[in-house]
Amino acid sequence: MQISRCIGTVLAVLFCQHIIQNPLLAGETAGTSPPIQTTQVTAVTEHEKLLAEVFVNGRSSGSFVCYLENGEYWLPFSLFIEKSGLKMQEGNMTIPYQTTLGTIMFNPGSLKTIDRTLCISLGELKKTFLVGGRFDQSNFAFVLDIPWQAGSAEIKKTARPAVKPDITAPSSSLSFLRIEPTATWDFENKPEKNLFVEAGGRVANGVWDITFEGDPEKTMTPSRYHWTTYNRHMALRLGTGSSDIQSLVDNTPFTGVQFGWNNHNILNQLDFEHYSDSDIFLTLDRTQQRTIEGKGPPAAIAELRLDGVVVARQRIGLDGRFVFSNVRMTTDLRKTEVYLYERSLREKPLAVLHYKISILNRSMPAHEILIRGGTGILGNPLDNAGIKRPQTGFAHIQYGLSNRITLEAAYQYNPDTASNDFMAGTAMSIGKNWAASFYGTDADGHLGADARVEGHGKNWDLSALSSWREAGFSGESSEREQNQSLRFSTSLLSPFDLLLYGTIEKKGDVTGKKFLLPGAYLSVFPWLTLSAIPNDDERYRYEADLKLGSSTDMSIVYEKRVVTADLRTDISESLISRLLNTYAIDTHSNLTSLYLDWYPTASHFDVIRIGASRSDGQYGFSGAWSKFMNAGLRFTLQYSYNMNNAQQIESQENFSENGIVQNARQYVGFTMTWDMGFSKKKSYPINRTAISSTRGGLAGSLDIMNDTNLGSSDINDVDILVNGRKLSQRQIDGTFFVGNLPPGIYTVDIDTEKLPLELNVTQNSVKAEVRNGAVTEVNIPVYAEYGVAGCLTDPGGNPLPGRNLEITANDGKPSGQVTTDQFGYYRLDGLRPGMYAIRPAGSDKSPEKTFVIKNDYVFDLNLTVPSVTAISP
Repeated sequence: MQISRCIGTVLAVLFCQHIIQNPLLAGETAGTSPPIQTTQVTAVTEHEKLLAEVFVNGRSSGSFVCYLENGEYWLPFSLFIEKSGLKMQEGNMTIPYQTTLGTIMFNPGSLKTIDRTLCISLGELKKTFLVGGRFDQSNFAFVLDIPWQAGSAEIKKTARPAVKPDITAPSSSLSFLRIEPTATWDFENKPEKNLFVEAGGRVANGVWDITFEGDPEKTMTPSRYHWTTYNRHMALRLGTGSSDIQSLVDNTPFTGVQFGWNNHNILNQLDFEHYSDSDIFLTLDRTQQRTIEGKGPPAAIAELRLDGVVVARQRIGLDGRFVFSNVRMTTDLRKTEVYLYERSLREKPLAVLHYKISILNRSMPAHEILIRGGTGILGNPLDNAGIKRPQTGFAHIQYGLSNRITLEAAYQYNPDTASNDFMAGTAMSIGKNWAASFYGTDADGHLGADARVEGHGKNWDLSALSSWREAGFSGESSEREQNQSLRFSTSLLSPFDLLLYGTIEKKGDVTGKKFLLPGAYLSVFPWLTLSAIPNDDERYRYEADLKLGSSTDMSIVYEKRVVTADLRTDISESLISRLLNTYAIDTHSNLTSLYLDWYPTASHFDVIRIGASRSDGQYGFSGAWSKFMNAGLRFTLQYSYNMNNAQQIESQENFSENGIVQNARQYVGFTMTWDMGFSKKKSYPINRTAISSTRGGLAGSLDIMNDTNLGSSDINDVDILVNGRKLSQRQIDGTFFVGNLPPGIYTVDIDTEKLPLELNVTQNSVKAEVRNGAVTEVNIPVYAEYGVAGCLTDPGGNPLPGRNLEITANDGKPSGQVTTDQFGYYRLDGLRPGMYAIRPAGSDKSPEKTFVIKNDYVFDLNLTVPSVTAISP
């Protein structure tokens, strides 16, 4: 009972206290009816006044009395309304406020009256008005970020003043020229010569290009030639082309006219980020190509892998681009990747780029339409083939029915069969992880179909492809064909990556291939990886990769009863060795090869390779030198004696195989690539692959304009900044080039932090115009500038602080003025080489000293002034 009384007493006290502190509640408890609608809540609880500065969108609005109550900050509502540009509205119900983001509905019941001031909390500002607000304790200020403006939601477009470039793009009829000669000689037959030439430029508001190739002493055939023009929705091309519809429809090359129209933007299909040496006009699926291209750091290593197997490597050039040609991809389910290494294959890859074909690469956004077509005569009439060329043509439409479904239809006249071919199909996204496509074709009355299904999850991938072609589909004598492929991979069972790969190929009633084989990757240790991968011949490729240290790795491969061991070692920063040994089990033959790559001054733009081999008691050796002379000129010189058997695909890292003579005991080869860009009747080293019908480039040089011991090699590492971003390539001998730029006006700067101390620029940035198919000249002058320093004293050797000294050039023009410090010392920089005079300012009779600036600063140039001058102000 005593406990009950105590509890009752405590509850009574608490209840009375609550009634006293909350009179409204007390009134209600006493039976008093509350108001029907309350727009402000009168606060009687304790609060803290804050006299704080208020910043709105970064600008100070002055200091105001605000409040802190129960951990919440409150600001005068009238202050917010005034500074936001809204108009105060009366009312008890929800009030609409018009903003450029839309109409904000506000309930005034969330306001509170504190000290007779109507206030709004920071929380309510964020919740209803989308205003970011906080109290900055360090500055004792409120900071408000209002993301809208008062007024209509319709944004008034204000005309921006047109940006005028300092340098306009040229309308050069000739913008670029690539010359690529190749010569080889096997010491027995006549030398083989080949010349590849590409040229292009701008004419009639379009871009033209032409390609020649052949023996310059015999005939040079124009293999490709185009003139292309476009606007936002439509593109037109004259010249060589191809239909390039879908794998079911034969690709027909022709010469004539092509067009494309897109209701959104034709650049979605016209603009290639990577250069393509083909006749493709508008791309529908950029991954379905026989050339794999991409970007990477200059001089890095690009490694092409198919299902984890290395099939090619190459050193990335100065333009920061790599190109792997003749890669089968159109119906291939293999995982296609490019690994990028900055310096060594033992490093962790900088990036892994995926190039596997996906169904959704042909899909389009909802309601986007692409209509394209073309007509002309079959083939290239300039190849002097002397054959009759019939007429051909095609039409193709794609439509995004929704963001998940794309419909296609196409027609093509096939001159080989004199038939009309039709194609229709769809690509669709199914849920989060699945996609499917279905295509059917009628070719001269014979049917064909393709179906594909893909699934992608966090730790798994599945691809299935099925194709069927009726007898006579590919020609009157062709048999019925049926092909199915399946590839499934998963990394769920770590450290295993499991693979299941299978295919069925059936022609007529004969089954050519039929298998379903597993494969696996196993990371045994961080330094040991094992793999067993099936190939299309129903055989396995077994490989063991070992990392033997920070500078050495080794791989052992068994495939087709041949064992190959590859040991690679980084001996130093500029010397890499590679030892390869191949043993054929059936013939018991053995081949051992050693390669040494030497990079003078550790530069990957200059490499010398020597090699030696031994096989069945015979020896061979080789030597090669590859060097970039500038951003557009590279040459390779090779000699080989009895090394054909030792040629490995890995040797493509630095040296092209264009000059290799197959089955020759010895040979010498020379290749050169020379890219020149033309602007305002001057030529510059460029990268031709970075100039296209939709993109242009900037080329020029950093020019040291006066006499100095510094040369162009001293400014190789100075970065050129385009719109504040660094180039992905290095300058050579002061020249630079940046391409692959969409048309527009770009701000070009140089990174002065990497300029030698003596060099300076007079203009920090220039605005340069870029046009598609053109090269804009941008020359940036830099000047060698030095300085002079010394002390000013009176005849007694006392320093004279605060005195002005003036310096004049040899022609009498003023070059600068400096004031001595508290110890009488002075220093003036920014003086270019030449003769100067220095004297105290303010009197023609003041003593002066002459000095010469030449390749260095002048120090200890001290001046003594007479007593009369010394005491003058």
